[in-house]
Amino acid sequence: MFLNVRSNKKALQRGSSLIVAVFLIVVFAILSLGITQTISSSTDQNINEILGTRALLAAESGNEIALQQLFPISGVVSSCVATQQTYFYTDGLLHCNVVTSCKEQTVSDVSYYQVVSTGICKALLQGSNVNKQSIDSRCLANELCVSRTIEVEAIANE
Repeated sequence: MFLNVRSNKKALQRGSSLIVAVFLIVVFAILSLGITQTISSSTDQNINEILGTRALLAAESGNEIALQQLFPISGVVSSCVATQQTYFYTDGLLHCNVVTSCKEQTVSDVSYYQVVSTGICKALLQGSNVNKQSIDSRCLANELCVSRTIEVEAIANE
């Protein structure tokens, strides 16, 4: 009789390991989904950070180009170019362009310049330095695009 009681307990416990196994599979599936989403979010954040740095460097380069045109090494100050768009083909700024605008104001024989550059980096640029496209000067909805704007002011005493 004592043996029959033990065999009845085993009969009652039959299938419990299946329930534990299904529970563990569900828990591990939820954990792996959470980890996957975290890694994906981190990757997207890194891509945006890299594109943001490239856009910032493109904007700085645009300011440098405009200031070099205003104040060349020859020492003769030239006039402001209203707006210009430049595409970059170097490895660090590939898929980036910059739109630079320049405003000049003269007060009491002193020229004041305001240079504003917006660097834009996105996956697909439509134009080139020969064939400039206005669509490349802004970020559109539903595209991976980052822009940064830098403003510089300069004074020229003539």
